[in-house]
Amino acid sequence: MHPARLLLLSTLPAVMVGCSWLPLPHALSPQPEPTVVYALGTREGFRSPLQEGNLRPACPALEFSGTTFRLSGAHRRTLEALAASWQEKKPRYLIAGYCQTGLPEDYARSLSERRAQAVRQHLIEHGVEAANLQTVGFGHDSTPSAPTSSVVVIYRQ
Repeated sequence: MHPARLLLLSTLPAVMVGCSWLPLPHALSPQPEPTVVYALGTREGFRSPLQEGNLRPACPALEFSGTTFRLSGAHRRTLEALAASWQEKKPRYLIAGYCQTGLPEDYARSLSERRAQAVRQHLIEHGVEAANLQTVGFGHDSTPSAPTSSVVVIYRQ
């Protein structure tokens, strides 16, 4: 064996012990089990539109274009009117986001949830209590009677 290789092999254990503080590469380090975290809040008092056929939209569906989740001026006007009317009876709302087909399933679900969260945040900023709002992002994986376009529907419960 070549002397340089022999020297390298003999010092390798000392180098490894001396570098034990270095983190292992991601692929070599033990990975904890992934934890699923849902930021949907409590489900108490809310009914799923997938199980209930009697939910009615509280306002016209909010249409989104492309892959954006930013609210337009028209969205804001609709939501501000809804927030103003909320003050009378203080109903609960289920904010359901949907996406068009053709997007990867996980991306569509994430995008539809971001849209629903943007609507929720705007309603909170205009006086609707957060405890009365529930969001869900269905992507394009929902019931056959659900919308198949990029919309957010606010259901009154």
